[in-house]
Order: sequence, then structure tokens, then C-alpha cells
Amino acid sequence: MASPPTLLDLPHELLHHIFLHVDPADLARVRLICRFLDRYLKKNELLFKQLYLLSWDEPIEEAPFNLGSTWEKRLQNAVWLQKVLQSRNIDSKLNDYQKTAQLILALLYVRNSTTSKNLNFLEQVFDKLNLDALLCRSSLFEPEGAGDVTHGAASTEFERQLSAKLHCYYGIPIDPRTRKSNPTHPWARSRVYDLRNYDTNTMWGPFRADGSGRVDWEKMEAIMIVLGFNMKILVEESDVPFNAIWAVRFRGAVPYSAPYQKHSLANELELSLDARDPYGVTGTWLRVVCFLDYHDFYAFNFGSTAPADGGPRPPIDIREAIRFLKLGINVTKIEPPGPDDGQALPVVHFKGVSRLMHAFWDPNANSALTGTVRLTREGEIRWTSFSTFQGEERWRSEGIQVGGPCTARGVLGTWFDKDLDPHGPAGPTAFWKTSNEVDPNLSEPNQDANL
Repeated sequence: MASPPTLLDLPHELLHHIFLHVDPADLARVRLICRFLDRYLKKNELLFKQLYLLSWDEPIEEAPFNLGSTWEKRLQNAVWLQKVLQSRNIDSKLNDYQKTAQLILALLYVRNSTTSKNLNFLEQVFDKLNLDALLCRSSLFEPEGAGDVTHGAASTEFERQLSAKLHCYYGIPIDPRTRKSNPTHPWARSRVYDLRNYDTNTMWGPFRADGSGRVDWEKMEAIMIVLGFNMKILVEESDVPFNAIWAVRFRGAVPYSAPYQKHSLANELELSLDARDPYGVTGTWLRVVCFLDYHDFYAFNFGSTAPADGGPRPPIDIREAIRFLKLGINVTKIEPPGPDDGQALPVVHFKGVSRLMHAFWDPNANSALTGTVRLTREGEIRWTSFSTFQGEERWRSEGIQVGGPCTARGVLGTWFDKDLDPHGPAGPTAFWKTSNEVDPNLSEPNQDANL
């Protein structure tokens, strides 16, 4: 009587189907069983691809970060990250922090933010332990600073910047409010309004102080925390429904998650400006601007001697003013990138108007708007805008779009005097797209009025 067939006697097609039901984390052990299974699994890219796509989104080739060049490597990295994020051991999360952070950023580059397996996974595993261990490692959380005993700044600038970037991509400001913790917003506010961070090297924007033009994610993090805190307070006090984008984890940092119209190129002899614009500029946007009373701002910056070691000034508990504005902007010109720009995308010029959404009147709110969008040399989307009153430019802003082109999270940055007044004022701002159509109520401002 013939003996029944064993696993090794099965056709490869049946083996393939069986292994599709094996936890990818167990494949390494399976390969140790015998030479036959080791040879079968070795470089089996079809199996690795199908196993990967059962749990994760298909990678995008143009993503700035990737999980690997082969399906086997992608699967190995995804499983490794899954184990790290599901571990209850904090040390295991920090052993290779750079790899952990970069794999998280790679998972955020997906085609559809609403049906993404990657984003569903990240939302499930990012509990308080992961938030404390991975997103609270910037210099904001140094000893005697923000946070509590579960937080601590990383030992290297690279990791501090990486943690702040993850925090910005996460999208919800972490602000512990227990009796034994220091809330983050007063310390973040101290950095946002410190004029020492506004100079020609930083271009008065959220950029590094070395003049390189690289994004300073710790500044971006501080801006996000300050704006998020102020918007939450305003919503609680006045029931203003503008904070939805500030309560969504990760999904707002996905490219093309904002309203973005893909133009049909069929039968077009000459492409329109909007069709050639890779940033999705034309449309209606919401903007938030915050500022300190100038007397408080001046006293904070010039009322006492700055720390001799270049350290942060004391935290600020003073409440700020907040303005909500609606923007209507259109593309006016597209030109090739300059020598200081990233060369993969063009420079897009725009113009439009800015209108106050509050009931009260503010002479500094309604204005004409002009500006540019461009790619930086490190691959970030930089927005520069000017607010014009009665034909004269007055305010300027510099910002970076969190997550890349056309993200729902929008642009975080700073506003300041267009002449770079060393005495200020300056403060945080953000804007995000709500529609591809320009609101018809956003007409050109009345230049004869004192707007």
C-alpha cells in the first residue's frame, strides 16, 4: 500500500496556495525545515508579492522613501516594522530609529488615502506607547521642557528632526495635560515667536539656520502644535467647524489627498496652465493665521536678555489672536525651475484674494495675494506668498506642504513683514485646499478701501 503524499510531494501550485495562508513572519522558520522548502522560498518573488499585497498597498515607484527594491525585501521590511510597532518594549522601538521612521514614511506614500491598507495599519498600531516613543523625540521634549517622564529628546539632531517630521505627518499635536507633565504648546509658542529664528539664513521661514534651505521639521512641529491648540480652543468656544483636518491621523499627509483634478489631455493641442500645474494650486483654500499682541511680542523678544547658550526662551502662556481666511487663487504662469530649485518640477506662479471669515472687521485681513510654488533641492514643496494692501505688498509667508504635492494637510509655515523687519512682527500660519473651484464670492479686493 502506497504511503500518502507529504507536503513535499505536492505540486508547486498547491504549495504556493498553502504559503499564501502562512503568516509572513513565519517564513524564515519555514525555510529552516529542509533544503527543499528553502529552495522553494528562495527568491520566490511571485509568492512574496502576493503575500505583501494581502496586507499592504502596492508601492509607488516615485515615492521618496521605499520599502526595498524586491518583493522579498519589501515584505521583510514590512514585517520587521510591524513587529517593532506592535512591541511593548520601548528599547526595541529605538534600536534602529532611523529605519523605523523611514519605513513609516514609506508606508504613507499611497495612491488612495481612504482605502489604504497601510494607513489602516498605522492608525491601529499608533497607540500612546508608539506616540511617546517615536513622535516625542525632538528638542521640544528636552529635560525641563515639554512633555513628561515618558518623553525625551533624541541624542542626535538627525533623529530629533526625523521625530518632528513624523509628528507633523501624524497631524495631531501631542499635548499632554496631566499634573506631572508640561504641556507642549507654551514651549512650542516660545519657539514660534522667537525672532532669533527669523533671519536671512532661515529665509524667515521654517528652514534650517545653516542657510541650506533644508526644512527645519522642529520648527514645523512647533508651528503645528501652536496652530492646533489655538484652533481647538476656538472650536470649543465658538463652535467654528474648521478643525477637521487637524484631527485626522496620517491621512492628511498623503500626496494627492486634497481636492485635485486630473485633466484629460486628449485632443488638446496646447495644455492649459492648470493642466500643467503639478501642485494643484487653482481653487479655494482655507487659511489660519495666529499672532501675539505686539506689546507681548516685543516684550518677549526684547524685554530680557536672550539665553547666552542660544537655548530656548521661557514658555509663553499668553493667549494669541487667531484669524480664519478664505483664499481664492489661480495659476498665472509656469516656468522652468531655477538653479537653486529641485529640477523635477516647475515653478508655478499664482495670484488671488484673501477674505476674512470672521464677523468682525480687521484692516489687516482682506488683501490681494500673489506667490509661487516650487520644489526645493531636497524634494519638499515650498510655498511663498505676498499679501498686498492698496497695491502695496505688506506681509510675506513661507511654508512647506506636509507630505508632498496636493496633500490634504496643506502648508505649514510663518508669516512676517515683507521687508524682514528685525523687530517683527511674525507668527505661524497654515492653509489647506477645500475645492478645485474658486469661490465666486472671492472677488478682487476694493483697493480704494482701507482693507
